[in-house]
Amino acid sequence: MMRNLFALILLCASVVSQAKENITIIYAYNIADSVANYHRALTIEANAIQDKYLFIFDARPGAGGSIASNYVLNTPNTILAHSTAFFIRPNVYPKESYDLSSFKELFNHCTASMAVTSVKYKSWKDVPAKTVTVGISGLGVTTHLAALQLQKNLPNMDIIPFKSTTDSMFSMIGANTDFHIGFISEAEQWTKKNKSAVNNGAVNILGITGTKAVSGYPTLVSAGFPQAFSQMDVGHHLVIPVGRFSDEKARELYDIFGKAAKSKSVRDAYAVDFCNPAETPYSELQNWYSFHTEYWKKLSTGIDLESASK
Repeated sequence: MMRNLFALILLCASVVSQAKENITIIYAYNIADSVANYHRALTIEANAIQDKYLFIFDARPGAGGSIASNYVLNTPNTILAHSTAFFIRPNVYPKESYDLSSFKELFNHCTASMAVTSVKYKSWKDVPAKTVTVGISGLGVTTHLAALQLQKNLPNMDIIPFKSTTDSMFSMIGANTDFHIGFISEAEQWTKKNKSAVNNGAVNILGITGTKAVSGYPTLVSAGFPQAFSQMDVGHHLVIPVGRFSDEKARELYDIFGKAAKSKSVRDAYAVDFCNPAETPYSELQNWYSFHTEYWKKLSTGIDLESASK
């Protein structure tokens, strides 16, 4: 009797498990990136607070996020996890990327400053007049725009594209490139602030985007770099193909992610990168999407791919 009861319990558990709808969140860059932790934490918490969906976290890095974007566009039950670099790539590679009108906004995480870092140089005054290199997370993305702005003050700077900020960071740590553009938490793993850093104090944070200093790090604008840096903080968000989910289902997913994003684990993940929670109302999501479509198009107009070295 007990054996039959136990078998019935297992059967019921199996039926419940199979009843869940699997939805995969596809991150556009290296799964080891600090930003990936936002999406990973959100996935874990979203699974913990409901039992209707099983969210799975995965990544498809490469081509400035185009690989992940096109994968989601062509794969059922997937959601794209990207940064606001999502809005830049189609303006630079209109034939090799994706159509922004094919997607719609689902959820906004937060907005964070980017940081320019170096192992070789402790301050801008130490940078020589000779040729130097800066690593970025791909062509036609936010870090590329930032590097082009750096070139206005440092015309001898060559731009080296990688698949992610993690790859770019390790290139700089290995002294293969002189500078790196990424996020604060990536750099703090290697700075004096982190007493357990592998190369304690090796990485210097020379400046950040935005209008305010963060954790003592000065802004790039205050160091004399172009004013464009004041508006180059990066947003992190989730998008879906148009028609992928009904409006009712999209709203349901938004509510799940919105609740999950208020958990301590997700807010702690934001805090590592000093990423300010967005909390965009569902009714305003498409206005936000439209604004960023136009904003980044304007900022990336005239981008010169010849300025990037491969």
